Amino acid sequence: MTTEQPSSTAGRAGSPAGMGVAGFVTGLVGLGLSWVIPLLGIILGVLGIVLGGVGISQGRRTGGKTGLAVAGVVLGALAVVAAIFIVAAAVSTTT
Repeated sequence: MTTEQPSSTAGRAGSPAGMGVAGFVTGLVGLGLSWVIPLLGIILGVLGIVLGGVGISQGRRTGGKTGLAVAGVVLGALAVVAAIFIVAAAVSTTT
């Protein structure tokens, strides 16, 4: 009378879902911080793009879901663009 528990790979560091979640979180935090600390927003945005890209690649290879990975890439790109916009605005007002 053994009952088998279904194994879940969602959330593991090496799984496509784990990379997608990591990309999503870093992209989201980067977007939020890009308005306050633009340099940190750029760093986290680029990290979100990279981790999201890895998540998309792994998801396509294994047939896993890639929704959060795509969201991580989009949020990371928005974080980088917003941070660059904030830096450009700050530089143009100081001269």
